[in-house]
Amino acid sequence: MISLALLFVLVGSLFSCGQTTPSIDFDHAECSHCRMNVVDRQYGAAIMTLKGRQYVFDDVGCMIQHVGSGTIAEDQVANWYVCDHAHPGVLIDATTALYANGPGFRSPMRGDAAAFVNEADRAAAIKEKGGEELDWIQLREVLKP
Repeated sequence: MISLALLFVLVGSLFSCGQTTPSIDFDHAECSHCRMNVVDRQYGAAIMTLKGRQYVFDDVGCMIQHVGSGTIAEDQVANWYVCDHAHPGVLIDATTALYANGPGFRSPMRGDAAAFVNEADRAAAIKEKGGEELDWIQLREVLKP
């Protein structure tokens, strides 16, 4: 009976230590790449490493350049996150997000790329601000160091 209880405790511990979506302490957090304060909730970004360490960025371009320059090995990144431009402060999966890129999207470090969770929000933003549609792979190519 004790071994069964111990098994439940161990299994519960494993699940409680799993990866969670990071949080950004806007107005207080410092960008891991450029060291500016992360203040704009429409453009913030974050990564979680395989070891559970969180890095935050003020712009998706800073995040891509930070990893692309080798500061963090790409094979150590567990998850990539970006703020949904249409829902400021809400982090979404960067690898599946839809992007709009152009000068109408004036992000903090001038990556000028905005992320969206759905096509309707992206289309409305491009209609208002201009720009081109990109996916994660295309965005990484545009913003690579």
